[in-house]
Amino acid sequence: QISRDHVVSENPDTGVVFVAGGKWTTWREMAQDVVDHIVRPNGPPCTTNQITLYGGGEGYSEDLPMQLAQEFGLEENVARHLAGTYGVFSWEVGEIYRTRNNQRLVDGFPYLQAEVLYACQEYACTIEDVLSRRTRLAYLNKEKAIEALPTVAELMATELGWSSAALQNQLNFARLYINSFGGKEPARKEQPIKAMNLTSRG
Repeated sequence: QISRDHVVSENPDTGVVFVAGGKWTTWREMAQDVVDHIVRPNGPPCTTNQITLYGGGEGYSEDLPMQLAQEFGLEENVARHLAGTYGVFSWEVGEIYRTRNNQRLVDGFPYLQAEVLYACQEYACTIEDVLSRRTRLAYLNKEKAIEALPTVAELMATELGWSSAALQNQLNFARLYINSFGGKEPARKEQPIKAMNLTSRG
């Protein structure tokens, strides 16, 4: 069984501090433990838990998924994904969905083609970046990432003005990258969002 806890340790000979284990959702706690270990008791404590993450500032609330679903007519799992990924900036993705492209990227996952267009606005410049980091689809399901590849390529080529040669280079590299991953993993079933009263976005 693989441990999902993390351990901070220091090499007694070199003084190199490292962290082992952990998981994606505890990265801030891991960072805090490493910083606190390095500065020791006499140094200032890590303040990462006091810093608001990008997208979590003014306008963010727990009922954001319901607001998005109501405003843009999104399915519940899509609205929950957008709120969790982009925070208050999910409104910008929603506007792209409403005005430019309202299609899913692939079946079985909550990703939208509008997210590809938004990623281009946020300086994404490779197909691999979109499929692995902007959506994480390559990590979650290799086959679905391969299925999404032509759509992502077409959207990005149009948005970023790629030449035919640049597009082909992007496709070749993305295929090599995605094929380095393992097999598919079933998509998770989303829990329904409980009903609540919403006020207008304002």
